[in-house]
Amino acid sequence: MTGLAKTAGRTAASMAAVTTILSRKLALAAGLVCLATPVLSSCGFDYATDRPNVIANGGYVQSGNGMRVLATRIVADTSHRGVFIATLALNPTANPVVAAKTAPTLVGLTTRSDSPFQMTAAPFTPIAVTDTGAVNMADSSAGGIKVTGNFGAGAMIPVTLKFSDGEEVSVQTPVVTQCHEFASVAPQASTAAGHHKSSASSEPTGSASASVSDSATAEPSAEPTAPYDCSFPSLPAIGE
Repeated sequence: MTGLAKTAGRTAASMAAVTTILSRKLALAAGLVCLATPVLSSCGFDYATDRPNVIANGGYVQSGNGMRVLATRIVADTSHRGVFIATLALNPTANPVVAAKTAPTLVGLTTRSDSPFQMTAAPFTPIAVTDTGAVNMADSSAGGIKVTGNFGAGAMIPVTLKFSDGEEVSVQTPVVTQCHEFASVAPQASTAAGHHKSSASSEPTGSASASVSDSATAEPSAEPTAPYDCSFPSLPAIGE
């Protein structure tokens, strides 16, 4: 009986030791999880996951009237001449079928006063979002706005867009060549200049409405050069 008691005692001591080791490992693992939680979670203030992040080939801005101006570009077939495109969209929380009917339209396009480039926009029909909640000016059904100026591919132009409710927003807009994915970009099929002018003249007089008229009638600031070459460069043969 004495031998059995000693064996039972040793077994109980071994089990207690194993339990202690496991408890310590679990406590250590829990501590590591606690330390990692602030890094992995987005709780708190000004985390990157809480900020707007629009990855697009072009400029982006959100206006005070709830309109989004996405992926602005000037698609140029040559220097000094191109087509301005962008996607205009309603606030994602709005009901597009209802909100599109009263949403402001794009009526003016100029460069910001501090721009190192000049840009003149041709007359265009005011651009409105559809009942889908957006309009893509790169789509042939909508078309972009013809622009001329002293810019070339690779330039970054601060462009100001004016809406029919008087709201103006400025967005940095890259100039890209009319090649590859931009090869099919074209301006509006019809400019309907009379409609555009009447829309501008119905607004209160002042510098804002004047900028629309000046933008529509000003002369181009530079002459186009030779068309851009869209071909990919070829590598010389090995040994040459």
